[in-house]
Formats: sequence, C-alpha cells, structure tokens
Amino acid sequence: MNETNETNKRGRPVGSRKKKMSTAEVEDLLTNSLGEILDKHLSYTEYIKWITNEYGISNQMANEYWLRTWTLLQERYQLDRDQLINKHLQKYWQIYDLALAKEDLNNARQTLNDISKLLGMAEPEKVDVKQELKIKFKFGIDE
Repeated sequence: MNETNETNKRGRPVGSRKKKMSTAEVEDLLTNSLGEILDKHLSYTEYIKWITNEYGISNQMANEYWLRTWTLLQERYQLDRDQLINKHLQKYWQIYDLALAKEDLNNARQTLNDISKLLGMAEPEKVDVKQELKIKFKFGIDE
C-alpha cells in the first residue's frame, strides 16, 4: 500500500507550477508593456509574441496583461486630457481678462467662443431623423 501511494499521488506534479510574480514584478511588467506598446506600436499579436518570449508566460496571461495595459493607458490619458483642458481653460481666461482690460471686445468674444468649444457647450444640435421604410419584394408572382 505504501508503494502505490508514492506512485499515484494526487495533485499537480512537483515543479509543474511556475513561480508567481510579485506585485512589484507585475507593475514592472505593466510599465514595460506600456513602453513597448507606445514606442513600438505593437499590435495585439506582436504584443503576445513579445511578452511570451520576454517573460515566459502563457498566452492566456499575456491576454490578461494586454487588457490591463490598455486599461492603464486609457486611465492615464484620460487624466492627462483633463489636466490639459484645465490648463487651456486657465490660459483662455487670462487672455479673456487681458482682452477686456485692453477693451478689445472682438478678441474677448472669440476667446469666449473658444472656451465654450473646449467645454463642449458649442456642440451642433442633434438632428433627429426618423424614417419608416417599407420594402416590397416581387418575385414575378402577382397577387
């Protein structure tokens, strides 16, 4: 009975699991992924090949890192975009105040227009188009 237990052990074989990456290693991998995707303009397939060769991970985990990397990119650039909008607004308001101080109403008006565009207040009106179409097919059979 002792011999069969040694040969028929339950569970995974010893050494079949890869070492898990630490949180710092995962963060480093994601940072490197951001650089690779942005610098080398990698497509999904190219990214999967790169990360599996570089880090020796499975295609399934490579897909997970691809999705996490793109989520990070979107979050980062959304924050950058909001900061840039705030900076532009501040500059526009300075230009507006300067134009009013010089009594240059034309530039003040144009600056207000630019501010409204930047804030999305000058969006074109939406056109509501509703059509009801009827299509009749005739296959040579008269009714």
